[in-house]
Amino acid sequence: MTWLGTEGPGTTPFQRVLGLRPELQPLVNEYLAVAWAASDPVVLELCRLRIAALHGDRSQQRLRHDTAVAAGLTEQHVAALPQHHDSPLFTDHQRRCIAYAEQYVIDVHGITDAEAAAIRAETGDDGFVAFTVALGLFDGLGRMRLALGLDDDTPDEDGPILVPTPRSDAPAH
Repeated sequence: MTWLGTEGPGTTPFQRVLGLRPELQPLVNEYLAVAWAASDPVVLELCRLRIAALHGDRSQQRLRHDTAVAAGLTEQHVAALPQHHDSPLFTDHQRRCIAYAEQYVIDVHGITDAEAAAIRAETGDDGFVAFTVALGLFDGLGRMRLALGLDDDTPDEDGPILVPTPRSDAPAH
């Protein structure tokens, strides 16, 4: 439930809030689509879920993006996220990315040169930028949702909810 007194068009509470400023919805959609397309969907989903947990956003923790599930994300991974540092379910790369995402949300100044360099070595500079931009989107949009009172906007269902990963409508360059 939002704190706003009016809503715009849309199928989800977040879309209805953005519907109050319809020029923003396609920009947000495109930005998210590009971020999702530029990185490993399993790593992004693990990081998005960890950020949602740090924010205390239960509704976002229930969502699973379809490309991440298709690429191998399991509910065992999701359940083990709090123990990602030593769980055998995660690769070293996934562990580094999740730890980087945590530090990004908790205190971005605490990210060390060594942590950034390790991820850059695995993804390249362009991949590192894409990954960091995606984290910024997840963190910023998550905080925005919470600030607007949208922390309980998923249907009352048990278990995870599969949602489509944002995809670009823009023509390929």
